[in-house]
Amino acid sequence: MGKLLAVLALAVLATSAAHAQHGNGNGNGAKVGRKGYLLNVTAFDKCPAASFDGSNRHEIAVQTGTGAAKNKIFLGADTRFAVEDGNACDQNGAFFSLPVTAANCRNCSGLGSPAPTFREYEVRARILGKPGGLATITSCAEVQVTDPVTQVETPASLCSVGERNIMVGSRETGAGKAQNQWQNVSTQLLTVCVDVTGDGVCDDRVGLFDRVGADYWWSADTTGRPHIQLVFLPVQPDETPPSSDPPPSSDPPPSSDPPPSSDPPPSSDPPPILK
Repeated sequence: MGKLLAVLALAVLATSAAHAQHGNGNGNGAKVGRKGYLLNVTAFDKCPAASFDGSNRHEIAVQTGTGAAKNKIFLGADTRFAVEDGNACDQNGAFFSLPVTAANCRNCSGLGSPAPTFREYEVRARILGKPGGLATITSCAEVQVTDPVTQVETPASLCSVGERNIMVGSRETGAGKAQNQWQNVSTQLLTVCVDVTGDGVCDDRVGLFDRVGADYWWSADTTGRPHIQLVFLPVQPDETPPSSDPPPSSDPPPSSDPPPSSDPPPSSDPPPILK
């Protein structure tokens, strides 16, 4: 009887381990699946000294409270997911490769179009860790901005503007089930909603790895020590992307009348354009 109980116990453990690996893959949340990918972004008071080059640990370290001075996660298009450099605490930043192309964003051009939808991958996020932790991740790109008068091109680092275009999450006190809910952050992390006129309002949305940008990165700003989980889920062809809520949009609803504008009065000079 003792041997039988031991065999049954081992079988239960093996089944639980297999479920954790091939089921949720991250415990109590979105299912990663065989084609999905889980990335952990962990905030530290004092960052690890190692560079984690080529470690592919599914984890990136950021330093809490440093803001945009550090904590840059540079992004690169590849054929697979990989953490090439897992330390975002130094001046070189971290580097994360993902199999996303410029075609991923279905309708990124202009602000008069519907909210972005995605062809290749979407992203879900949740914040774990001790209560009180806050995480903000902003998508950025380096683009060439053409002066409308001189026609001179200059590089500019532009980040998403508008509260619905930036990922903000917090770990608050409450029931664990409610705190572990996943949010669709595809629009915030897979596009950059840029302001090229300097008025603080998004003028154009650029999909990740669009040729308009030379470099793309996420800028992470944290308070406390939040543990951010990101799950990248493949979008099935010819199917509506899996989502409990539609992705947020900064665009106004369609109307027969032109929407009101919060932009300043037009000037004699046209605004700068991206090229």
